[in-house]
Amino acid sequence: MSYLSPALSALATLPDLELREIERVNGFAEVLCPRDLTTVQVEAWMDWADSLPQDLPAGAAALSANPENDAFDGAMVGYAHRLSQWGLRLGYFPDAKTAAEFADMLGMTLVAGLAAPAIGLKSGHRVHPTAGDRLPAAAETAPLFLDDHAGRNAINQLLIEARASALAAATQTRLAQALDEITSAIDRSEGEQRASLKHNPALARAAARARRFGASDAVIARQIQLSQGMAPADWSRAAATAQVSSRFRAVIGERDLLAAGDPSAVLAAETALETGALHVVFAPQDAEAVEAQNYAARAAINVERFISDDGIFAVDAFIDAVTLWTQALDIEAAVGFSATLDDSLRRAATRPLALTLAGLGEAIMSRGLSLGEPAGVDLATHIFALFEAAAVHASASLAAHLAPYDNFAVDKAEQTDRLSQRLYRITALKGQAEMKSAALDLTQTALKLTKKTGLRNAQVTALFDDAELALRLGAGLGDKGVSALLTVMETEDGVFVPTIKPYVIMGLSTISHSWGDVRQILLGSRSLIDAPHINVASLKSKGLSEFEITRLETALLTATSLAEVFSVRHIDAAFIQDIWGLSESDLSDPAFNLLAVMGFSKPEIQEADIHIFGHKDPEALRLLSDQVYQLLSPLGRKAQIHLRQSIESLIDAPVTTPFRLTWDQGVVDVMKIYSLAASSGLRAVSVHRADPPPDFKLDIPDIEDAPKRPIPEPVIEKAAPRVIEKIVERERSRTKLPDRRKGYIQKAGVGGHKVYIHTGEYEDGSIGEIFIDMHKEGAAFRSLMNNFAIAISIGLQYGVPLEEFVDAYVFTRFEPAGPVTGNDRVKSATSILDYIFRELAISYLDRDDLSNADPDELNADGLGQGYFHGDALPETDDVPSNAMPASQLISKGFARGTATDNLVVIPFGNRKKQDAVNPAFEKDDVEER
Repeated sequence: MSYLSPALSALATLPDLELREIERVNGFAEVLCPRDLTTVQVEAWMDWADSLPQDLPAGAAALSANPENDAFDGAMVGYAHRLSQWGLRLGYFPDAKTAAEFADMLGMTLVAGLAAPAIGLKSGHRVHPTAGDRLPAAAETAPLFLDDHAGRNAINQLLIEARASALAAATQTRLAQALDEITSAIDRSEGEQRASLKHNPALARAAARARRFGASDAVIARQIQLSQGMAPADWSRAAATAQVSSRFRAVIGERDLLAAGDPSAVLAAETALETGALHVVFAPQDAEAVEAQNYAARAAINVERFISDDGIFAVDAFIDAVTLWTQALDIEAAVGFSATLDDSLRRAATRPLALTLAGLGEAIMSRGLSLGEPAGVDLATHIFALFEAAAVHASASLAAHLAPYDNFAVDKAEQTDRLSQRLYRITALKGQAEMKSAALDLTQTALKLTKKTGLRNAQVTALFDDAELALRLGAGLGDKGVSALLTVMETEDGVFVPTIKPYVIMGLSTISHSWGDVRQILLGSRSLIDAPHINVASLKSKGLSEFEITRLETALLTATSLAEVFSVRHIDAAFIQDIWGLSESDLSDPAFNLLAVMGFSKPEIQEADIHIFGHKDPEALRLLSDQVYQLLSPLGRKAQIHLRQSIESLIDAPVTTPFRLTWDQGVVDVMKIYSLAASSGLRAVSVHRADPPPDFKLDIPDIEDAPKRPIPEPVIEKAAPRVIEKIVERERSRTKLPDRRKGYIQKAGVGGHKVYIHTGEYEDGSIGEIFIDMHKEGAAFRSLMNNFAIAISIGLQYGVPLEEFVDAYVFTRFEPAGPVTGNDRVKSATSILDYIFRELAISYLDRDDLSNADPDELNADGLGQGYFHGDALPETDDVPSNAMPASQLISKGFARGTATDNLVVIPFGNRKKQDAVNPAFEKDDVEER
């Protein structure tokens, strides 16, 4: 195939380049970059260039440098050249000429801003693409379930690590205690104002103490919020520092339970808020797809660049770009690096890709539509249908040319069924005939190829969030709406001037509305001329000269508020002191307001601020028209979910782009999102809470500490005579078990592995030995478990309490783990040792807290407490003096303490002795018979 397609070549043109000086960590660096990129975008591209690996296959062609046109010191060209040479070595291209065409087109899409890859690893683990090594399969990981004990423990551990990381930088043990005192102060109080700093003195003191120890006001406010809700934060467990993983973690939840607000989702909601990496899914295959994004090769295509100025979407160029980048990512999946060995093995086995779209909201807005209206959702759905069809078609074509991924034979039925269902969904689309026709043709061809030769990748498309990638492309990723209506334009001297984004102007032009009115509302006049209250005439009357007013006018172009402009940064401090008689301490006061000193009231300042700098609230757009407001207003929560529901059925992996929350929203808000997502049929849901504003400050009143009670002086009493006793230490000796002893055998399965536990007991029912047998395991593992059991048994016989072993081994984590079968009290375990010592603790220590089944239905109700509950058996006429407790014959572990204390063994042999002593009774008895 030819990669230099005319449709894509028409868009992938070389932009204007300029040499720009960028400040880096080690100094300043000159770099050749596109002129339309901001300095921040240039820095992001330079960071990407620094992360590129430089390995090439043996015999690779040398890269021909072109300093005049190679942006970012040739990094983009080098990236394309590396993939082309590896692709040629692995059989993707028939000859070097085709590989060169591939590299040229891939590099041009990068320079033109049509697409960009995510930052990868410069080195790490990988299965070498040409070595042909025989490698073991990656270790299987059991999926996490919200309704399972092991799943909740894993999520709780993630939550603890997140809180530890939050406290690591500035907090210590005393700070953790101070935060817990906030919860205590609220719990000890009653009434509606118990969480008010002004009405609860104990809470105010605790908050002030936490602030003194270094807690930010945002952390204190969040602790107060959590203390009133369903899940108060336990910061004391997070005092130790830890590093929170940025990997995606998926947990499977029940859709009906989340929709109903089940308490099992509270832990997930809190963990999602603290980490931002937890994704709740509703099917095991979606959980695998989410976690596959941790090691998938990722990139984005900027769909906004495929819409012309007259609103026409370049269908053919878009298909060519998706095909090109699907092949590029597949080469990257073969030669790229992973963070761990298991990730590299999984990557080689399933070859997952994560190709997404960027600029969807911008593209829809440029057509005069909004993602919150049906027409905008329909256009977005058609774009994603075409995107998915082109990507899957490219994957199927690669499989026909090379080979499908390793596990395709197992997944064939599922993959073909998924493509068939997608074909029906595309058929039902209406409104964009050209896109629909192209998507149908590509999907039908892909389905035929899949049935015949398979797919190259387990998944190709995904919607994810990557701030660095979005920054380099200058557009939001996935189904994200327009993030901002304004941007900054950098002048030649480095000054940033706010302006309206081009797609906003194009969208307003499409609906035939002048963008001047919108500019006045969003940006203001940026001039003191004709401004209400604070203008040139009023400022002259206050004593300002033309010189000061000119400086203020210049500052208005880049400032964001009048308070920022009317300060010592733009007006000489000596001038202010002379005119208004102020001191240096007045000027250095953080609350100093020059406009108030000049005599302007607060309402006057606010009115002038809105006129000059525009409205901060998008609701002001309603002043123009409902159509303009609908076009430019941000998406609401329900509109976001409706859009995602329409798109998610057309892509491979569930959407991992999080729903955004403000910094002060909490668990209740997350539960509402979970409920909406579950009831709407979304495949996955995640949230991300924004950081608190840097200037956030709580109004904590100064309240003195509560007076302390005086410590009473110690009363000196006359020492009483004491009995001195000598403690003699005796060497601990081994208490051997009787040769014939009782016990029990428990058979169970842990994660599909059979385990047999044999116990031996002393005469009093206490455990003295255990044996562990594993079914169908290797000799080494069985021997290891056998010797482990011997070591535990020797410890028990030397007097080590069973409680010590239970505390040491319960909650240990290693495979095999998961659901437990064959045991009525333990239903899941995190490892073999966790199961064994749960069983022993329940049977011998009555530790029902370690059971994850209902112990009440196993209790022997109504038996009361037997004779041997504490004191010795009383010798009465009803109970023989030589009766023996049943615990000497019945295993306490087998009975689990439910009945043996109520039973005694009656020595019926005594009756024969009594009958021999009383011959008259025997005679009467014989005669009666």
